[in-house]
Amino acid sequence: MKPFVTEVSTPTATTSDSIKGSPVGYGAALWALIFAALHLAWAMGWYVGLDHESAQAFQRRWFLVYGLVAAGLCVLAFAVALALVQPWGRRLPYSLVSILALGGTGLLALRGAAGVAQDVYLAAAGRNLPNAAALWDVWFCVGAILFGISVWQFWRAPRMREPRSVEF
Repeated sequence: MKPFVTEVSTPTATTSDSIKGSPVGYGAALWALIFAALHLAWAMGWYVGLDHESAQAFQRRWFLVYGLVAAGLCVLAFAVALALVQPWGRRLPYSLVSILALGGTGLLALRGAAGVAQDVYLAAAGRNLPNAAALWDVWFCVGAILFGISVWQFWRAPRMREPRSVEF
């Protein structure tokens, strides 16, 4: 007697159901886009949001290159953040999106935590905190939180699977 073979798929949410309506993911994309625009503005000579000392650093040639590279990385972060929440991101290799997003989250968390630790130390030592520098430390922490939650949601969302054959 021949076994009866049928296609059975496990009930899972569709890709669009699992990722639609993720405002945190879009917030991470917006965060990266704003930071890309700021780095581009700083590289072009407009020092909005920077104190006098930081603005002088951007007047050096190597800092121009740094600003342009940082803007490019922020544009990449924008694309990665969208890949975490958009249906087209599910067509990219899962491990590639995960590594890029988790690596960016880790860098943002390290930068934000180091800046906050320095601010706490300076405050404990009785030194004046530069307001703009403290705000940038918070900015990095916000980016780390947005990207971290987005990565967590990406990992928790069901991935589309091919139907499997089952013999009866």
